[in-house]
Amino acid sequence: MPNLFKTVMLLLVAGVSLGAVSMFHPTDPGIPRERARVVGPLYAVPVERVETHVLGRGETLSQLFAQASIAGREFADMLMALREYQSPRRLSVGTEITIRRWIETDEPRAVDIRINADSTIRLSRTEMGWQGSVRLTPVELDTVYAAGVIEQGRTLYEAIVRDETSNLPPSERIQLVSALAEIYQTRLDFTREIQAGDSYRLVYERERRPDGTARRRRILIAEVENRGLSYPAVFFTDNEDVHGYFDLKGKSVESGFSRYPIRYVRITSNFNPRRYHPVLGQYRAHLGTDYGAPHGEPVLATADGVITFQGRNGGYGNMVELRHANGYTTRYAHLSRFAKGQSRGTKVLKGQVIGYVGATGLATGPHLHYELRERGRPIDARRAQLPDGAPVPEKHMDAYLSLVQERTALLERARPMYALSGAGSTSAP
Repeated sequence: MPNLFKTVMLLLVAGVSLGAVSMFHPTDPGIPRERARVVGPLYAVPVERVETHVLGRGETLSQLFAQASIAGREFADMLMALREYQSPRRLSVGTEITIRRWIETDEPRAVDIRINADSTIRLSRTEMGWQGSVRLTPVELDTVYAAGVIEQGRTLYEAIVRDETSNLPPSERIQLVSALAEIYQTRLDFTREIQAGDSYRLVYERERRPDGTARRRRILIAEVENRGLSYPAVFFTDNEDVHGYFDLKGKSVESGFSRYPIRYVRITSNFNPRRYHPVLGQYRAHLGTDYGAPHGEPVLATADGVITFQGRNGGYGNMVELRHANGYTTRYAHLSRFAKGQSRGTKVLKGQVIGYVGATGLATGPHLHYELRERGRPIDARRAQLPDGAPVPEKHMDAYLSLVQERTALLERARPMYALSGAGSTSAP
């Protein structure tokens, strides 16, 4: 009997061993295929339950959390952790709030508050109580090519935005048109000078989020062919004082100033030596241009400069004043707040965010009041003949010309969908 028991046990051990071999090596030629076993997928029990809420119109954060059964001391501790990064009053309608709960106890273990497409505030339960942190949306750097030919009856805007062959989101195409218009504003009038048969090519880089949307786009090189002439523009920077778009020889293709200090232009009041003031109820000079924009819209420096004033200034409200080259100054008024990390004496670059639209001072609603002055004299920024940008400095020319070769090779990959037979182009002077 003992011998029989030993025999059975040996057979069982051998069977388990063979089974183990077949489980980890099902394609081993030494083992018959019919003996291989299929192992089912492992199942892990989730440790948390996730629920998502959206802040509704007129709804407060306390109301939303109360509906999620979070109130009292716990809500107060969460609020305190949140205030280190964001004022609860500034959370907008549609803010997405994700609550993560332990499965076993149903107690919240973390809360994610999505501030914008690029950042989320994570509130986490710790031994020290509720703690906050900022989580940035990961991005990948993309290089994108775009090209096309202007058809009869179409503008450059229509050619890019309504291109049915493009796989770019419409909003991204609109921003490309705005970027091209900004680069070429002193050389080409896209609304009047572009004609059928003209073409464009460009290469730009962007930071792409996991959901496919993008941010921080920058055109690396562009070329617009207009009436047989080629207008190239190459972006170059030394990461210090030199940055902008230049032609193939290093001459700036941009004005030293941007026409507009915000991205989305809606003019509500023009420069006027005698305008009726809606707040004061009397006629007085309006020495700048007003741009209607949502509260919090970024305000951009229109040229390289130095901050000479930042603070409260009477009817201007919160104001930033910049000093630029050749005796020019600019003012940006009625700001809700200033950009972080800047003060009097700070150097800023053209296109850099210096503040945010508000309604401080004598203002009936959120807007930006923008002034341009030449040697202290106010001038109409929309009509003024603005100075050209500086060329690439001689000490950087070798690096620039090397970059031109690299970027031109990239541009060769951006070809229009169809070519014009017999068409040729010459570089514009």
